[in-house]
Parts: sequence; C-alpha cells; structure tokens
Amino acid sequence: MPGHGRALATPDHRHPPGLAHGRSRWIGTGATRPPAAARGRIDGGLGMTENILHFGHGGRLTGTLTLPPASAPAKSTAVLLLNAGVIHRMGPHRINVKLARHLAAQGFTVLRLDLSGQGDSLSADTPQSFEQQAVTDLQAAMDHLQRITSVQRFALAGICSGAHHGVATALKDDRLSALWLMDTHTYPTPRTYWVRSMRQLQQAPIATLRRWGKRLLGKVAARPDGQRAAAVDDNPYGTPSKTEFAADIQSLIGKRVRLQIVYSGGVFWSHNYAAQWRDTFRAHGEVARVPNELLPDVDHTASTLDAQRKLVASVSRFASQFD
Repeated sequence: MPGHGRALATPDHRHPPGLAHGRSRWIGTGATRPPAAARGRIDGGLGMTENILHFGHGGRLTGTLTLPPASAPAKSTAVLLLNAGVIHRMGPHRINVKLARHLAAQGFTVLRLDLSGQGDSLSADTPQSFEQQAVTDLQAAMDHLQRITSVQRFALAGICSGAHHGVATALKDDRLSALWLMDTHTYPTPRTYWVRSMRQLQQAPIATLRRWGKRLLGKVAARPDGQRAAAVDDNPYGTPSKTEFAADIQSLIGKRVRLQIVYSGGVFWSHNYAAQWRDTFRAHGEVARVPNELLPDVDHTASTLDAQRKLVASVSRFASQFD
C-alpha cells in the first residue's frame, strides 16, 4: 500500500488515504488490537504496537494509540496523554512517548493526542472557548477509544496546561476517573517564601544580602520593563482563587476521581516543600489529604534522563492503583 513503509517507520506520520481506509476496517470491528496486517510500529521487540488515529468531527484530531503486548493482561482503563502547553503530543523531550510505552508494557491502552490546532490536529470547525474545546477534544478521544477497544474507564496524566484540561474534563465527564496532575495551580504559603529566600541566600549569599539590604532601604531598582520575573505558567484559564480550586478538587473527590498531585522543581518559586499542599488547603478538609508528591530534581519539562525516569516512576506508581 503506498506510504505504508513510511508510516510504519515513523509512528507520528499521518497515514495516506489508502492506509487510513485499511485501518478503518479493524476499527469498525471493535477489536482491542488491529490484525497483524494493520499494525503499526513494533517497539523494541516488546510486542506493543503503535497506530495513528484520526477521530473527532471530520477526523480532524490526531493521536498515537499505543497498545499493550498480547502477553500483558489488558487493563480496563485507558490512559490519555496530551499536549503540555503547545508542544506536540510526543511531549517535552519525548516524555509522552516514553510514558505511553512504559504504561503499555503494564497492560494499559494509551492514547497521546494533539488537541485542536496543535501538533497534527486541525483547528476546530466551530469556535469554542479554549477550555471547552479541550474538553470536547478529550471527550471525542474517549468516545473513539470506547468504539474501537473494550476499555470502560479513563485516566489522564497531564503536565501544566494538560493538568488543567484534565480537571476541567473530569468535572464534566464521569468516564475520566483518575488524574495525575503535574505543576497545576500553586498557592505559596509563608514557608514557601522562607524556603525560597534560604535557597537564594545559600546560592548567592553576598548578592542576596546586598539585595535584601537595598530592599530595607527602599532602594530596589525596578526592572527595565517594570515587570517581575514570571513563574512557569502554561495556564490558559487563569489562576483561580485558592477557594475556587479547592472547590474543584472537592468536586472531583465527591465524584470518586483518583488524584495524584505532583509538583516539580520547575515551580520552586511558588511550591517548594513537601507539606505545602497540606498547609495550603488545611482549612479545606479532604482536599488537604489528596495524595501529593514533590519532585525537586525534576524540572518542568523533564529535560534530563534522570528527571524522566523519576516522572515515569511517579506515573507508574499511580497507574498501578487501578486496572
């Protein structure tokens, strides 16, 4: 079939029409795995397969489906991975690819997708708010996976904007029953500022003391552009108040959504000690007890191999809680 070899060699290559029609035959059967003739790339001899999917209205959304090896007991939960900010569905430094293959080896069906207008996905036909479009796209992904596989429930692992999309979708769709959220909204406490100041003092004692002295004397020079240094933020929704965010988390708890909140060293400026989540939401009952984890050696985009290993291990531990 024309283009078949190129598609197999490059998992993220958009299928030529002939191959797409060939794949549609197995998709229509509702089989958990495509027949051998329609399979995509076999990864490293591990037996898992990867296929490009087009779904949503007019097939405008694109995703890469990673299926577990036949030897792994199939899980009833599928995992969704999506863009972090505007990065292609492979994720920063290909972390989504590594996550998908690791989770598939554990028996999970994994779809990493590009939201509308990002990566290989086309823009939406009808205008919606950014948040609502992301929810619509994720619901389309779940609809499609339920049509072509036997999965019944979904989990999502999202970084920054991906975490925000996950919360918005889980609040509206009961099928999304587990969320691993990295670098979602942060709410500094007095201890946060203390930890931050001590880090600055440790790293540059003389410059830090000089700066503190100028502040005490009211002589801090303004930045040329009049702006403070910006914290890492890929959030398209704006930051809700602490009370509003706590209400959303409480709603998810009420819906029995499994949650794991993770903060990386990339948000050190606003979240930097292990008990900060508990301290932040101490007045919000169950919210303060949501499982959370600080990964200080992982940067916001998991740019080192060590950071990637720690991130994958965190997601894997979370995924081991459900089938």
